[in-house]
Amino acid sequence: MRILVVGAGAVGGYFGARLTLAGEDVTFVARGAHAEVMRSRGLIVRTPSGELRTPPLRVAPLDGARGPFDLALIAVKSPSLAAVSAKLAGLLAADGLAAPLLNGLDSEDVVARDVGAARVIAAIAYMSSGVAGPGEIETLAPTRAGLAPYRPGQEARVEATAALLERAGIPVRRGADHRAMLWEKMVWNAPFNAICALTGQRAGVVAERMEDLTRAAMLEVIAVARAEGAEISEATADAMLALTRSEFPLTEPSMLQDVRAGRATEVDILQGAVVERARRAGIDTPVLRTLATLVRGLSPRANAPSAGR
Repeated sequence: MRILVVGAGAVGGYFGARLTLAGEDVTFVARGAHAEVMRSRGLIVRTPSGELRTPPLRVAPLDGARGPFDLALIAVKSPSLAAVSAKLAGLLAADGLAAPLLNGLDSEDVVARDVGAARVIAAIAYMSSGVAGPGEIETLAPTRAGLAPYRPGQEARVEATAALLERAGIPVRRGADHRAMLWEKMVWNAPFNAICALTGQRAGVVAERMEDLTRAAMLEVIAVARAEGAEISEATADAMLALTRSEFPLTEPSMLQDVRAGRATEVDILQGAVVERARRAGIDTPVLRTLATLVRGLSPRANAPSAGR
């Protein structure tokens, strides 16, 4: 199978490395020093169970990738998705699939507008990871994927993709309702990303010391998800808090990593998206609204040194 991995950061790099080591034909889209090291030496992936090393990898700019590809894993940041998606239609095989591994609720819709709904499946990554340096990825907890049909009738294609990932050592949780799957991840993502970014703390500390605040934000997300038809129990909040303590205490969410690096955050597709959907549904979300406002104050400019210092 010919696979295109667009974005070779912590998520795309991990998935692509695993698939490469499983013998799949993988092309990465990456840039900068990270891409140069991948091309010359390969990737080093440090996991809780040991270190993985790939051989030198095939790395190309998106415009230089040579299709057709049977599967495209999209692991870019949300502001880059539209530009990437516009070029995918010409790179996918006629029966190829695109699987966006992004945060948020709308990635599949964006890609489907360009490649067609029949060539999109819903995908999420459950992982605690970061880029430790050029060509080096570190994961702090077991990594899993979630897959679900984007449209009815895709069950067999989802199962085939799940089997591919599992052969590469990535456990997959199958879902029947892609909206419920995306919303369930948002129950964790929106509160923990914001609170970790604002406090500078890892997820385990937030779960222990700020449990009430985190749970309140989670319950707001669940209320909005239910208003949109996603069947998610309120018990999900306590289950996720317990899972964070047991499996993901060292997690530094992407928003915390972005703030530390002086990059723009994904506040608009995480907290902001939930607050906007709540507004349309007539649901009050005071905790998430406050978190979103505070995160927007953590702009790259606000973190930059003042002139003359």
